[in-house]
Amino acid sequence: MKRLRSVLQRSEFHTLLFVLGFALLNWPFLDIFRLKRPEVLLAYIYILWAIGIILLFLVSRIVSKSASGDEVRKRKDHGA
Repeated sequence: MKRLRSVLQRSEFHTLLFVLGFALLNWPFLDIFRLKRPEVLLAYIYILWAIGIILLFLVSRIVSKSASGDEVRKRKDHGA
């Protein structure tokens, strides 16, 4: 769990998520579904959308917890 937390906190991971999301929703990847039914394309987009929201939720929870922990440590260091 600590390893997952450390990965989710890194700015490199945030950049990777952005690039991966951009690439998967770009036209060359969406063109894969050109010969299939439109329902398949919609399912692909909704599944990626849901995964993106879940990952953003996890990142925001981890980052907010680490930020509040840093504030507590700063208060203890300054004697407040």
